[in-house]
Amino acid sequence: MPKILNIAVVGAGTMAQAVHLPVLRRRWDRFSVAALVDHSPRRRREASEVWGIEEERRYETVADLVAAVRARTLSLDGVLLSTDGLHVDDLLAIVRRGIPVMVEPPLGYSEEEIAKVAEFERIAGRRLVMLAHPQQYDDSVTRMSEHIATKDLRMVDHEVLMPASQPLFGQAHVTTSSYDLPTEQRTARRKALQAAVEAGTGDGATQRDRDLYVKGLLTGVAHQMAVTEAAYGPIEKLVAVRHWPKGVIPGSIELLGELGSGAQVRLVWHYLPFAPEYSETLQVLSARRRMRLDLPAPSHGDARSTVSLREKKSGVVQEVATTAPKGSAELMWEAFHAFVEKGEAPLAGAAEALRQVVLLREVLATIVEADGRSLEAEPEQDSGTEEAPGAEEGAEAEEPSAQTEEPSAESATANAGRTDEEPADGASAPSATVEVELPGAEPAPETLEQPVTDPSGERPSAAYAEAEPAAEPSSDPASARAPEATPGAEPAPETLEQPAAPSTEEVVDAWSGGAESAPAAAEDAPAAAEDAPPATADPAVPEDPRR
Repeated sequence: MPKILNIAVVGAGTMAQAVHLPVLRRRWDRFSVAALVDHSPRRRREASEVWGIEEERRYETVADLVAAVRARTLSLDGVLLSTDGLHVDDLLAIVRRGIPVMVEPPLGYSEEEIAKVAEFERIAGRRLVMLAHPQQYDDSVTRMSEHIATKDLRMVDHEVLMPASQPLFGQAHVTTSSYDLPTEQRTARRKALQAAVEAGTGDGATQRDRDLYVKGLLTGVAHQMAVTEAAYGPIEKLVAVRHWPKGVIPGSIELLGELGSGAQVRLVWHYLPFAPEYSETLQVLSARRRMRLDLPAPSHGDARSTVSLREKKSGVVQEVATTAPKGSAELMWEAFHAFVEKGEAPLAGAAEALRQVVLLREVLATIVEADGRSLEAEPEQDSGTEEAPGAEEGAEAEEPSAQTEEPSAESATANAGRTDEEPADGASAPSATVEVELPGAEPAPETLEQPVTDPSGERPSAAYAEAEPAAEPSSDPASARAPEATPGAEPAPETLEQPAAPSTEEVVDAWSGGAESAPAAAEDAPAAAEDAPPATADPAVPEDPRR
């Protein structure tokens, strides 16, 4: 008879209530919810009443939970860490007690942050962290390599269509969000999250770069990478990246990579806020077989994945289709039970998260370099060096775009509750007023996926770019200076010798042939910003709802 594990649920947010708690209740023969932790008094009370957790088993912070374990008033075998902000500090506080933890990704936002957890596991001599990627444990995914072996693999094509949260979690009856926190506490949480994201993206990243990193890469593409890695191993080489539409965050992201076996991987992730349903498909090819997987959203607990295999035998095309016996979330929790009881290694933990965040940082850098910029901060000019003409005006033209981005629902509530005496965030630095949204907040539908108008009035290019650094800008000022326009004359069409200066705040396609001319155009950007109108602000788009 398997042991019943005492589980503490830290963070009673959307994923906990829509995915994890239903499985823990259904599998009463394996798990018992021993405690619930949430910083929001209202959400802690409402979630506890729904899921039948007594008052004495509710805690406000992880520190309170660890204190109860230390005092031996609470016995735990494992913890689910599903909070909506930073994870590493709470995670380390738990694993230092020797308690295994399942963590909702992302584990961290920078290589340095995740390295702390990986280093602790190395010193402890055992794995204590398991990432909650349910589809990694889906029966259809774990058997992919049985149908098409790694040595025969030719291509993996993985596409996800991500809608807004209603099609994903509308049937889950999730309780209210944590808007009852004091203003000071919400502000501190936002600033800590912002600092972590800035550390992960680099000092030269714009706010849109950071939003793309969090909402598109860490919560969308990272999931696809985890599924592919579970079957055929990690992506070893980044070949090319593309992001579109121009100026829309998170928009659509396409990535081409190469596995260690030499097989190619294509990952496509679309955020489509008005799409009717979630869709996730994989096409796997070999010289003789073609396999297709359809994976349902983990929040749809009763849905099952399907896999179909087509091949030619004796001159006849045959197709075999099978359906998984269990949902992916339930299979993931069975794997966690084996991880705790038998020490079976998880498919993804701290080491895998560290490798993944390094690759995703490279993806972001490739997209930014295609725009003629860098994630690294530009060196400051010497005090004796004369500023280039139009530099000050160009900076002023850039600021409104960052300042006018709409905050998330949580940050908007926090700003509304600020007193007159309390200074607004970023009063001394305009760029600090734009903050990374905490997961789980969804803006009004009319604010979603509205593309930013290019100041030049042209449609975004769909050109492709290799994932390599852009060429060094020309040292000859005369070669980068655009000719002055004659008053009243019709502007000439763009040519290779006369590139149009791109908006400094927009994210452009990176699949590129335009990466070579980007640095030269970037030299003209400060001077051109004097006459150019400010870029239209890109409305806030909610993070991946599964996060």
